[in-house]
Amino acid sequence: MRLIGLVACTAALVLSASAPSFGQEDAPANDAAPTEMAAGPPSSGQLSLTLRDAIAHALERNTDLELVRYDPAVADYAERSAWGNYEPVFGSDFNYLSANVPTASGFSSSGDRRVYGSTGIRGILPLTGWEYSFGYNGQKDSANSAFVSLRPEYRSSLSGSLVMPVLKGFLYGLPWIRVKLAGKDSEIAHERFRGNLMDIVRGTEDAYWGLAAAGRGFEVAKKSLETSRALLKQTQAQFQVGVVSKVEVTEAEAGVAERDYELIIAENIYRTAQDGLVDLVFGPALTPTSSLEVVVADSPDGYQAFQVDPTVATEKALTNRPELITVERQLEQQRLRLQFAKNQRLPQFDLVASYTTHGLSGEEDPNRICPESFQGLPCPPLGIPKNYGDSHHQFFDGNDNRTWLGGARLSIPIGNSSARSNVRISEIELHKAETLVERERQSIVAEVRKAVRDLLSSVQGIEAAERRRIAAAEQHRAEQIRLQHGESTPFDVLQREADLVQAERQKILALRLYHGSEVALSRAQGTLLEDRGVEVENEKGGRIGK
Repeated sequence: MRLIGLVACTAALVLSASAPSFGQEDAPANDAAPTEMAAGPPSSGQLSLTLRDAIAHALERNTDLELVRYDPAVADYAERSAWGNYEPVFGSDFNYLSANVPTASGFSSSGDRRVYGSTGIRGILPLTGWEYSFGYNGQKDSANSAFVSLRPEYRSSLSGSLVMPVLKGFLYGLPWIRVKLAGKDSEIAHERFRGNLMDIVRGTEDAYWGLAAAGRGFEVAKKSLETSRALLKQTQAQFQVGVVSKVEVTEAEAGVAERDYELIIAENIYRTAQDGLVDLVFGPALTPTSSLEVVVADSPDGYQAFQVDPTVATEKALTNRPELITVERQLEQQRLRLQFAKNQRLPQFDLVASYTTHGLSGEEDPNRICPESFQGLPCPPLGIPKNYGDSHHQFFDGNDNRTWLGGARLSIPIGNSSARSNVRISEIELHKAETLVERERQSIVAEVRKAVRDLLSSVQGIEAAERRRIAAAEQHRAEQIRLQHGESTPFDVLQREADLVQAERQKILALRLYHGSEVALSRAQGTLLEDRGVEVENEKGGRIGK
């Protein structure tokens, strides 16, 4: 049975202090504990948030995770329920009988008073499917027949029985198959939950670095607007002294208007990114009137140009991916169903055995009729103990009051078309499950190959974007100097400034792609929780993650 059974109210995130820095060489280290928000996050103002804190709060409050965090616990209880079929069942009954029956024979009793009952346990043995029972029976009889020697008469017995399937029901009985299937369901539920955890972590990282990129883009747009306004002011001053024409002033004014529009778009993108991160990390804190602004505390500028071996990455993925483990467990379930179907095709052949030991006691009736009575002689003593408890002593005193039973039962269905059809159905479903596993493997290989390429190209893209940004900045500076010497126009300066803005945006996008590619590779390998040092602890002390 699986150790882990997640319960929502007891789930807690642990981010290891030794966790990797997500491929950032220059990113500031922050080993502090997640931000304390006992009363919940604020609905307004600014909140500085590290990536570690964002992941921690997302796993605590994310509503998408809340929808699935109960599934592993439910699956664990379902497995425990399946094992419950093998728990012994205790049963007991107690009865009192009073019967007055008219009779015309002196050998029959016209009145009978009986107190009787039984108690015992019965159950099924795991794996073998053997059915067992152990019981105790006791009764007290008080009959008014003259031919009854004991009044009252006490009887008791201990018995045990065993029914042993040899063909159908042996090893692959329905209760045992249910236990094995429930165990696989539990593993599947935990793997799916682990996959959901990784998706939440990946989504949080994407939203975090997306907000960082949107914030950078917003700042670039504001800086570009300020630069264009300064250029307009300079051009207007030059027009007043007759250095430039009215056309150049109009060009500068158009540049301001264009950048004002770009700032509006950039701000909208930034606000949308804010909402996206707040929704993922704080959930209910996102309200129609909330004005909470998250400040990204980690710098997105750091990156690491490391080499990734696609073969090693693929091996990790084939070992750790929850999606592959899930379909492999489903394949194992289908193999169990096929074995069960084949077992149900067999004849029912059971061996049966039982053993019972008896005890007898009671009060001798002095008026009883015996053979000596017909000769006028008193009945000889029976030598039977009087008390009810004395009957129990006979269970183990070595007498011959025993009943043994041994036998066999055979049942052969004629035709058996239902069982045969179920075997064929299970074989087809098994083939489908095998194909699904193969398809998942191929999908993972393709996903890892793409993730490796994306990560390597993103590093190259950052370096290329930086070279372009440096060149654009130098061209813009040179164009401004030319304008000061009357060798250029505001339009040319605006063009150079637009090239610089585009280069800066390309650098921002390249960094954004790097962080997205880095987390995508960890997700593709199935090692994202371990790479981020994420653990989720449950009520039993079991953990998912590191």
